[in-house]
Amino acid sequence: MKGACYWSRLLLMLLPLAAQAQAPDAEEWEPSEWADLTVAPPAAQSELSISEVTLSRADWLAEIGQQADAALAAGDWARAEFRLAQGLSEYPDDHATRLRLASLQFGRGALDQARIQLQQGLELNPQQADMRLALARLLAEQQRYDAAWRVLDESQPPLPMHLDYYSLKADMARRSGQCEAAAETYRLLLAENRVGAWWLGLGLCQRQQGEDFVWAFQQARASADLGMASQRFVEQQLEQYGTAQTH
Repeated sequence: MKGACYWSRLLLMLLPLAAQAQAPDAEEWEPSEWADLTVAPPAAQSELSISEVTLSRADWLAEIGQQADAALAAGDWARAEFRLAQGLSEYPDDHATRLRLASLQFGRGALDQARIQLQQGLELNPQQADMRLALARLLAEQQRYDAAWRVLDESQPPLPMHLDYYSLKADMARRSGQCEAAAETYRLLLAENRVGAWWLGLGLCQRQQGEDFVWAFQQARASADLGMASQRFVEQQLEQYGTAQTH
């Protein structure tokens, strides 16, 4: 170390000087030698400054998401869920992270865990439409149609922006025997878009209530987006109805 060498050198040079201090004929040092000894010692090195970098909420959650992506790419679902759970422990109100964790739990068949995750999210923000929709779909998977309808009926997000929400709500109402509520929702949906499945749902409700369902079924049959199985069903129902009318 440069400072230590300097003081060692100074000490070695001063020792003979002290020994000769009493001699009357001691040689005097040249000014150039004194100049060498009186140079100021080098300044001590400044200490290394270490400061902790704190990530913002968005950056930290993005990093958690990337780690979950990497774990999923490696086939490690458990690690992906663990990382997302870490994100929620820090920011429990981050609904995107909660939805993703619930979807992973749902995907591996842990329906109760996924349901609890979604219910906790709704406790924090009851107006979170995507969270309600996810919970209702989970309940529908368990054939708990009335419970799914009630989850969706507790909030009224703007219909034009949440067609999937109201489509499932109508379907859950129909499946749980609440055809009056279902028919009302189907009509609201059809006012936005003439979808074959909604015409079919309306027709089924009308038939169950003893109303004329033929026109709704005809509209469903004419819809280009109706699936083949539903198309065959509609054809059979109209054929049976026509046969019944001729007898």
